Amino acid sequence: MAIALNGEYQALARKYRPQTFADVVGQKHVLGALANAIDTKRIHHAYLLTGTRGIGKTTIARIIAKSLECEQGISSHPCGQCAACQGIAHGSYPDVIEIDAASQTKVDDTRQLLENTQYPPVTGRYKIYIIDEVHMLSQSSFNALLKTLEEPPAYVKFILATTDPHKIPTTVLSRCLQFQLKALSVEEISAQIMKIAAAEQLSCEPEAALLLARAAKGSMRDALSLTDQAVALGGGAVRRDTVLSMLGAAGDNLVLAVLESLLPDTAADLGKLLGDIAEVSPNYRTLLDEMTLALHDLALFQFIGGSRLNVFSLPLNLLEQYAPRFSAQELQLYYQICLEGLREYDFAPDGKAAFEMTVLRLHAFNPEKKKLG
Repeated sequence: MAIALNGEYQALARKYRPQTFADVVGQKHVLGALANAIDTKRIHHAYLLTGTRGIGKTTIARIIAKSLECEQGISSHPCGQCAACQGIAHGSYPDVIEIDAASQTKVDDTRQLLENTQYPPVTGRYKIYIIDEVHMLSQSSFNALLKTLEEPPAYVKFILATTDPHKIPTTVLSRCLQFQLKALSVEEISAQIMKIAAAEQLSCEPEAALLLARAAKGSMRDALSLTDQAVALGGGAVRRDTVLSMLGAAGDNLVLAVLESLLPDTAADLGKLLGDIAEVSPNYRTLLDEMTLALHDLALFQFIGGSRLNVFSLPLNLLEQYAPRFSAQELQLYYQICLEGLREYDFAPDGKAAFEMTVLRLHAFNPEKKKLG
């Protein structure tokens, strides 16, 4: 469900923000547990949602709030139409208080906030506090929060969200039900990009969606922000060439060209290879990242073969083609060399020099290659 704002254009990440549990991409393990707790009225007083940025922590917190405050009754399927659901969706419902802990780290802010918990909700069933990036609170603020978490009023619920649960005191953790959200897979993100593109009547090439999904590194919000950028650059369409240019990447072709040059039965013309890569003017750090990831995928594929777990970034047909042509020892060595290249990247004269030196090392320590072309 899209929320319009006075007819003005909305970023895709905002327009297609999930409004119900059914809209959320992935996270089925968390959503199932939360839905069961809500439907059976076994509602804990404090929840902690953890995970990397852009995977739905705050979104799920708002859906929990809607489920508890919906005027049609407590349910994991809030109506989305009542004043409570609409108010929470727009951030204007008086009994759902959203706080960014990063900007309210002082203990006085926390104490003032928690003092208000003694007052019952204005219109809803509960007074719900959604505290984002809760790990940013000071130790004194955590101490103040702890007192309320120990014995909160029956009408008060806390939903905490953080990217770094290790910074939260164990005394606070022990009083929360903790749910770990997972980074989304490339397939989940690319499928959602294609779905949204169809809803927006945008032309979107499947390979472009896949490239955007890879670049997002598990974050749906990042993926949709990148899609917005690709749409703007592509004149209303999401095209592979536009996305490659935008990301400063060169796709799988250059990575495969480097892998081909390392094969024992290939006569490597290293000068031509490096010249062809330089003509493309890629983002060399991104290219090194892609090479490292490709070597990881090949090594993993050698051990587990094709998998339904979607653990690979490279397409399976490429893995099936190249994995048998390298030994496990070679892949491990090449992976270490690429990692070393990434570590030295910031100390190199420029990205091109860092990348080319890495490729030279890959060939220099290749025992099967007799000479460089």
